[in-house]
Amino acid sequence: MIVRIFLVGIGNPDRTYRFTRHNIGQLFVDFVAEALDVSFQPGKGEYVYARKGDLFLFKSLTYMNLSGLAVKSIVDDFGVEISQELFVCHDDLDMEPFNVKVKYDGGSGGHRGIESCIYHLETLDFYRLKFGIGKPKGMDPKDYVLSQLSDDELNKFEDSFKIALEGIQVMLNEGREKGITFINTYGRRMNDG
Repeated sequence: MIVRIFLVGIGNPDRTYRFTRHNIGQLFVDFVAEALDVSFQPGKGEYVYARKGDLFLFKSLTYMNLSGLAVKSIVDDFGVEISQELFVCHDDLDMEPFNVKVKYDGGSGGHRGIESCIYHLETLDFYRLKFGIGKPKGMDPKDYVLSQLSDDELNKFEDSFKIALEGIQVMLNEGREKGITFINTYGRRMNDG
């Protein structure tokens, strides 16, 4: 059975938001594109995309709260089997910083981008590739998610990105479940050392 993976990084398109916590999903997709030496090109809808074999990379061009419009367009344009092939990459306030995990279905956890995806896809049944950003201390969460990442934080996220990419490669070569297990096993240990 051929495994196709559609990674969609959601975030805010304005360059001033590029290195913010809320854009960590798009930063991950950029990391994967660079690691695989592929370039993005315009899509038919509000997204850009790149491809390497059975791995498809996307970045939404909508603002976070409207991410579902771009994701729905991707699903329609590429015939994505939502429950099996779609992985929406995003930040998560409830996870420890730099941890990464894959979650299937469930609610939005208060994440507006995921709320939009659920609304436009009309289902909860898709994978989320979540990168922990932690809860803010003494800062409004809305301001926190839009705050810039430091160079040190970007370096630590790069380690998280390497784990996630390795897990995706396991998915493509050995099957989806093995890759998810890899990410969920090694991705939660990012704070241990």
